[in-house]
Amino acid sequence: MRISLILNPRETLDEIILPLDFRRHFISFVKTVLSDSRVFTRFELKRPGYSPYVFTVNFRKIVDIDKKKQEMRVKSPVYVLFSTGVYEVFTAFCNGAISLKGKEIVLGLEVQGINLLPLKKINTSPQNFKILGHVVLRGKSGYLAADTITKEEIEEAINEHLFKQYEFIQREYGGCPIYDLEEIEVLTEQSNFYKGVCHHYGGWLTTLQGNIVINGSPDSMQFLYDFGLGVRNGQGFGFLEV
Repeated sequence: MRISLILNPRETLDEIILPLDFRRHFISFVKTVLSDSRVFTRFELKRPGYSPYVFTVNFRKIVDIDKKKQEMRVKSPVYVLFSTGVYEVFTAFCNGAISLKGKEIVLGLEVQGINLLPLKKINTSPQNFKILGHVVLRGKSGYLAADTITKEEIEEAINEHLFKQYEFIQREYGGCPIYDLEEIEVLTEQSNFYKGVCHHYGGWLTTLQGNIVINGSPDSMQFLYDFGLGVRNGQGFGFLEV
């Protein structure tokens, strides 16, 4: 289940200035949207566990990046895409977004449009996933870089968190549907991913960008589509499109 929010400045501006570290502000935005729901209790925990949703921030066009000022100039509007497989979480986000429509909420932007996206049911595998933004993968020894990663490392990182995330969401969010998960295989020769570097909370994260082709059960593909790939999905990473 997916929803797209359209954010614009209240005054009509073709271009706006945003910090390179913009995701931290949109994490707070998502918290605000969910503030009147039971889902918000996860934000009050020191260790909230796996996120029951994934989101990403897209721009109509990035005009310029000023690394010295740590700013970026983009053409409005700004799009927030939100995805989950849990009906309760989806309903809470939709209701929260509707209640905030027309209010300035993040970085001088207000919610001006809300679009429910068509329900996508994945019935086949493999799937060629397009990474919207960045994916963060964590292996046994730390974050993985696309320029040095092996097929075995990337599959291990995905499978490790795939099953743990599903078990956590099933336990904590009763409305989660049943997914018949199997270990996945990454078809590296058909994929086209590359190393990315992302500014986040004052530091830098090594990420994957591009396209990644994954083989597995259709339910495994659906789970990755619904909840995202890798870690830090609740922080604006891991959003996949097909």
